[in-house]
Formats: sequence, structure tokens, C-alpha cells
Amino acid sequence: MGRAFQHPGGALLWGIPYLYSMKTNPALLKSFNEKLIWFLSYLYEHGGSEYKGGDYTSSGSYHIPDASNPNEFERMIEALLAKGWATCGVVPLSGNRTLYKDLKLTEAGIKEAEKGLPQIPMFGLISQEITTGDPAVDQQINHAKRLFFEQPTSMANMRSACETLCFVLEPLRDYLKPTFTDADENAFFELVNKFDIRHNKDSTKKLMHEEQLEWVFYTLLNTINTYTKMKAKGKV
Repeated sequence: MGRAFQHPGGALLWGIPYLYSMKTNPALLKSFNEKLIWFLSYLYEHGGSEYKGGDYTSSGSYHIPDASNPNEFERMIEALLAKGWATCGVVPLSGNRTLYKDLKLTEAGIKEAEKGLPQIPMFGLISQEITTGDPAVDQQINHAKRLFFEQPTSMANMRSACETLCFVLEPLRDYLKPTFTDADENAFFELVNKFDIRHNKDSTKKLMHEEQLEWVFYTLLNTINTYTKMKAKGKV
């Protein structure tokens, strides 16, 4: 799943591992097991990694993993319980509905979810505090991170988050050269200007999919993070 991502033109850019998104649209998944693993990841992301639980109903929650109907969702919960990946209270409701009270992952469930996370280093990138020394710039970075991960996912928000990080990096262009090669630095700003992140011209390539914006976002964020760490070590 994790791999080096290639620039749409074909060149390997930055050597940064591509994040195989846990935000994959579950509607794209076909099999029961694929959706089950997606839902396990969903629970992990929404408090499960910290042993936090939540309430789910067969009638109101089956759309989360894009189950075809409440019955399939119930079978997903049964599978999680049978595999020892989750615990919950099962409360029958009227209308042939079921409440799954305080559904939370077990230690085994957390470990299973983490098996499918080759992007765990990216989790560290997302969660760690990036300090540039300028509170206003730090605020911009944190704003971009919140905007990018805001739910429900919005292409407009994701694009705006990337644009914000572009504005953070632009003044640092000259400072990047001691850390990255000239070729890397040029390739990076070609990425910024060639695609419709900051510019929407006929000559720019349109980014139409979330996965493309994820690639851009993590490239930008990782570049900022690398620069600030090198700066803190007195290397730039």
C-alpha cells in the first residue's frame, strides 16, 4: 500500500512515501471484508486508538461504511465482536433496529487496525507541532491542517489547505536551497505553480481527485516540517 508516489508527469518527487488514505471512499470498496477493515480503521481514527467508544444504530449508522443495508452493518458489528476486535452493549430497539452501545476497540482491534497503516510516520507528521518561530505562520499551518481534515471532506477545503501551505513556503524558497538540491527546490515550486493550487489558468493541470490533493498536502507539510527541523539544528 505505501509506496513512493510519482509526479503525474512521471518523475519521482521528493522520495516521500505516498499516504494511502484512510479517507478512501468506502463506496469504492466491494467486498464485505474490505468494508469491515475500513470500518475498523474508521473506529480507530474516531477515538478507538485511545479506547474511546461511541454509540451506533443499525438503522442510522450503516451508511458510515457504506453497508448496503442495516443487516449488513449488523453483520459487520458481529464480525468485530467475534474476532475480538471490539466490545459493546447490544440493545434491541423497536422497529427491528439495534443499538450498539459504547462500541470501542479492544487492544487486539487496535493492533489489527495498525497493521494496515503503512502511513503511521505520516500520522506523526500530522499530529506533531510544527514550530517555525513565527506564531502567525504557525497559526497558518495549524489552520491548514484543521481545514484539510475537516469532516465531511471537501475538495474546496483540501485545496484551500494546500494553498495556505504554499503561501507559508513561498517566502522560504531561498532558505530551502541549503537543505534540498536546486533540482528539488525547482521541482517543488513547479508542482506548486503547474497545478491549479494557487493558479487557475488554462495552462495549469487540474487536480480532480482527493488523492491528488493528499499527495500535494503531505508534500507541502513534510517540506515545511523538514525545513523547521533543519533550522532548529542550525543547518539552515
